[in-house]
Amino acid sequence: MVHTMDRNPVIAGRLPPTPAAVDGDAAMRDRLQGRLAKLRDEFARGQEQLVQTETRARELRETLLRIAGAIQVLEEELDAPPGPG
Repeated sequence: MVHTMDRNPVIAGRLPPTPAAVDGDAAMRDRLQGRLAKLRDEFARGQEQLVQTETRARELRETLLRIAGAIQVLEEELDAPPGPG
């Protein structure tokens, strides 16, 4: 059952928007769209930096692994008994 109050927008508290409110809504929407665009751009730049950082970390791990291997070889050479002649 629908009450009379629900049918009347003034009584139900749903007034039609005034021209100033419509302009304000448009301005708010523009600001929100601008902010959304900036956030999306910032997010994309962050993703790009993350990929670059992960690539650099992988390269650094590989370099450290090679250095550790070289250290191990040299330590084993130094610990080995001297060979003949």
